[in-house]
Amino acid sequence: MEEKELSLTRELKLSALFVSSGGFFLDGFDLTIISFAILSIKDQMNLNIYQIGMVTSAALLGAVFGALIFGYLSDKMGRKALMGIDLIFLFIFGIISAISNNFIILFISRLLLGFGIGGDYPLSSTLISEFTPAESRGKYQAAGLSLYWVGNLVSAIVTIPLLSLGNDWWRYLFLTGALLSIPIITLRIKMAESPRWLIYKGRLEVSDEKLRYAQIKHASKYSDLFKGNLLKPTIFVTSVWFLFDVAAYGIGMYYPYTIKQFAFSSNYTTIYALILISIAAILAGYVLSLFLIDSLGRKKLLLLGLGLMSIFLILGGFIKITGEWLIIYYMSFVSIEQWAGIVTLFYPTELFPTSIRASAQGLATSISRIGSVIGTFFFPSMIAFLGFSHSLFTFGILSLIGFAITIFLAKETKKQTLEETSYQLN
Repeated sequence: MEEKELSLTRELKLSALFVSSGGFFLDGFDLTIISFAILSIKDQMNLNIYQIGMVTSAALLGAVFGALIFGYLSDKMGRKALMGIDLIFLFIFGIISAISNNFIILFISRLLLGFGIGGDYPLSSTLISEFTPAESRGKYQAAGLSLYWVGNLVSAIVTIPLLSLGNDWWRYLFLTGALLSIPIITLRIKMAESPRWLIYKGRLEVSDEKLRYAQIKHASKYSDLFKGNLLKPTIFVTSVWFLFDVAAYGIGMYYPYTIKQFAFSSNYTTIYALILISIAAILAGYVLSLFLIDSLGRKKLLLLGLGLMSIFLILGGFIKITGEWLIIYYMSFVSIEQWAGIVTLFYPTELFPTSIRASAQGLATSISRIGSVIGTFFFPSMIAFLGFSHSLFTFGILSLIGFAITIFLAKETKKQTLEETSYQLN
């Protein structure tokens, strides 16, 4: 497909990347700050081990529903129409989280904040894929998602001076997250609509009618995701992303918790360790993936990421890792983890036609967030009852299952247009 036919200028592509990636930045910031804040909140609010799991996973639980609803609406109303609305949830409920004074209010506010985070995934990822050229789409995807870890890094840096503000330091951290959403919401008001969605709806004229058909491929209803040729990619993207997120979020949301328990007791040292982990994710994870994703390909990169994740986690089940070695272990793990993370997040946007692309992405995100909720909620209990090493081993087995599914169900999509990579219903 010719880019000129889609009116994809360089300015539009870069604008789509920058503005859409802002959502990933906020996601990284808002999901990470709870992992710092819970260290103080659990004592202030006298939370038990189950309430710690509920508060930490609340935003992820909210994302389960936000992704489903916003993904479905995006295919009906357009990508642009909802851009910004999702982030309003982050602004409002970020403020409410900051002033919450008990478990119930904090849990509900984090839940609704997560609703907005979940809603942003099908919007941002779909827009990035629909605006970018086939030969370098993977680089755009990797660059966009790297903002998640930039948000993660910024949250750690912002936390350092706030620790000196006393017991309520975490309230200012939540408030910072809410305020950061304002400029991104403002920029999204001027965002252009996806030309592919406009063609699908007949609102953008094209010289070749085959181009419009290529946006639909007989798929027009949400239920089509579970029929015909679309069933296979639906099973693939939901199952592998689910298994990945159980391990990735189960461990990742508790980096500060486990570092304090098994490495360093100081809050400041823990934050510095988190900064190193974030830098490793950005440099060894995303920067390296920029050179691999469009050359090595999606399937091979996903297999490499899941395979190495499995090895690292299973080895962690047999080797006791403490002190400085735990930081080195996390830095290594998070680097290879990102290779799989990029592909699992963007695969749905490449395997389904425009007519149901955001719905498919919303469904896959929702199922993946169920996995992240399970991992995040149960990880503290797993450590308490199974031990840290056995918990890592369990996650390693789940990653290995995802590796096996990828071998049989994944389809290579590198350097092909979305019209070529997407499955036809019949």
